Amino acid sequence: MLVHETPLDDMVSRPSCAVVWINGRGATVARTTDQGGSSVVDLSRGSEPESVFLAAVVRAIGDRQRILILGPSSTRLDLEREYVSLFQRPDRLVDVEPAGPVTVAGLVERLNALSA
Repeated sequence: MLVHETPLDDMVSRPSCAVVWINGRGATVARTTDQGGSSVVDLSRGSEPESVFLAAVVRAIGDRQRILILGPSSTRLDLEREYVSLFQRPDRLVDVEPAGPVTVAGLVERLNALSA
């Protein structure tokens, strides 16, 4: 599995949030950081079993206050279930939407709106 994190340089106090776009081959997680900035993590599933991949995505999301999950319905639902099974906080999933591929800029835009 390949994981790549890109820190973004905006430092603003805001709630901890994450916006995820996921499909069966990979995921991109835009998330706020503890320092008030944001970062983007790209995960590639490679040949990993789905359960290992979903657990890695949930670790990338972390214990955030608000989470938005985008992507094909079955994969979104599987990620939602994995998140809830690990953190026991379904109330943090503010929205789960069907969506085609989303650009990193689009994820960051949604992250900024979610954390405003």
